Amino acid sequence: MHTSAPTLLDMIGGLIATPSVSSVSPQFDQGNRAVIDLLANWLDGLGFKVEVQPLASRPGKANLIATLGSGGGGLVLAGHTDTVPCDPELWTSDPFRLTERDHKLYGLGTSDMKAFLALAIEAARRFDAKHWATARWRACIMCSARS
Repeated sequence: MHTSAPTLLDMIGGLIATPSVSSVSPQFDQGNRAVIDLLANWLDGLGFKVEVQPLASRPGKANLIATLGSGGGGLVLAGHTDTVPCDPELWTSDPFRLTERDHKLYGLGTSDMKAFLALAIEAARRFDAKHWATARWRACIMCSARS
């Protein structure tokens, strides 16, 4: 079921709440597919052509390319969906729950880079998909699994 993107803070909160830790240690490494699926659902709801590319060599991991329009030029917003491992005991709040404190947002991925992905979608919300269907250039949001 494809739905329109939620509010900016709800998107950030949803992404933070969806673990996607990447690590060379198998005991900490997680997939990013749940994050990719959230982003794909929101972008599809905004009229983007969404392509999820599973990584055959890394089960549970995928890349995402979402485009509006076609042509040789355009705007690309790119980021990664994984986060670094963390020790929740060292946090003053739950790293997998968006927390606002002193006018700042806290959670694993608020700075690098889940919040950026939500901000990119928030900016893209203003694009008119009908206009982009005939545009000579495109808007593209790419999200990678990284390692």
